[in-house]
Amino acid sequence: MKKIAILVTCLAVIAGLVTVQAQQFKGRTLSIITFAGEFKDQGFVADFEKMTGAKVDLQIVPNENYESKMTPLLKTGKGVPDVFTGEAGYVKEYVDSGVWAVLSKAPFNANTKDMFPYAVEMGTNKKGEVVALTWQTTPGGWFYRRSMAKTYFGTDDPAVIGKMFSSWESVLQAAETIKQKSGGKHYFFSGLGDGFSRIFTANRAEPWVNAKNEFVIDPTIVDYFKMAKTFRDKGYDAKLADWSGPFFDSMNSTPSDANVFVFGWPTWGLHFVLNGQTKSNGDWAMAPSPKPYTWGGTWMGIYKDSKNKDVAWEFIKMLTQDKKYMEDYALRSGDFMSDRTVVEKLIPSFKGKAAALGPNDNHYEFFMNQVKFVSGKTISSEDRPIMQMVNTVLNEYLENKKDLNQAMTDLKGRVKTAYPRWIIK
Repeated sequence: MKKIAILVTCLAVIAGLVTVQAQQFKGRTLSIITFAGEFKDQGFVADFEKMTGAKVDLQIVPNENYESKMTPLLKTGKGVPDVFTGEAGYVKEYVDSGVWAVLSKAPFNANTKDMFPYAVEMGTNKKGEVVALTWQTTPGGWFYRRSMAKTYFGTDDPAVIGKMFSSWESVLQAAETIKQKSGGKHYFFSGLGDGFSRIFTANRAEPWVNAKNEFVIDPTIVDYFKMAKTFRDKGYDAKLADWSGPFFDSMNSTPSDANVFVFGWPTWGLHFVLNGQTKSNGDWAMAPSPKPYTWGGTWMGIYKDSKNKDVAWEFIKMLTQDKKYMEDYALRSGDFMSDRTVVEKLIPSFKGKAAALGPNDNHYEFFMNQVKFVSGKTISSEDRPIMQMVNTVLNEYLENKKDLNQAMTDLKGRVKTAYPRWIIK
């Protein structure tokens, strides 16, 4: 009886502690501004409010308007939320500007030892301090139509098709086969947008500006221009603009109407885009692209002057440090997490779970094999504006308005105007 009494008492104490912990932030309000719909749609905020007793003032701003929303707030220091996010394309601007509190030091002491390295690199400033964390990683791959693979190559086996994707030379051969056998009515790739370009930009050996303050056009960028020109001139891409109506129409066409063989997507592209194309579900398989790449991702930080740093950290900790929560979220969403141990544990749970793929496909295992090759070492705060210049020059090159040498000279000139302090050779 004494043992039972002691056990009951211990359970009561534990229950009391849990209740106190769950209500430790009751009456407090955490402000968040983000472009990521997951904060609401995937239950981040609702879960946090339930777990802590805090209330969240959440603003979701479309990504195309996000920076224009945040820039004046950060400039004046007024109205800045406790937590705000940065997308992969511009997160380094926040990381290196000193607007976020350091998370790798006390009182937060963020634990990043089990995170995939590039996810940590992206949130690390030039001083080596971690100031932003993410719950997800976004390695990519090539998703191809099984129906078209059988028609043009006699098999839809990922091992066989994967060999066709293993080099750009074999990719071009496969593209020519599709063109010839279809009479030019079917295409290898949807277009020359992100699913194509990021394979090159993600594999640069050097950032745009080196330690000597010199602007660097990595050889991979020249390869990008050449390969894009080849695809366009030979009619291997359908010229579909990313996110356009025709882009989605092609992706959602039935197997019998499929006319584009490959779409390039990262993790989120599978579970938030491809899985939603109901007419084509089950007609997709995946294989590695010629080189590994990453596309997108969301990092979070705490505003350096926030008065609610303890509540803010509790939110970020829930998403990036609480492995049980990360597991539960991954299982309900399909998102590919930033923690290696969480991913390894969940791999067996995802076989046949993606609506777009076949019953034997395991996207978690696939992305696990890709993420280990991804690096964030060459990503910098200048990437986004320079890539805008690159794409402008590329389009003129594709339209035969200038040759390759002229295109590279034009790019250097544009960069010189935007960054006059850099050395342009």
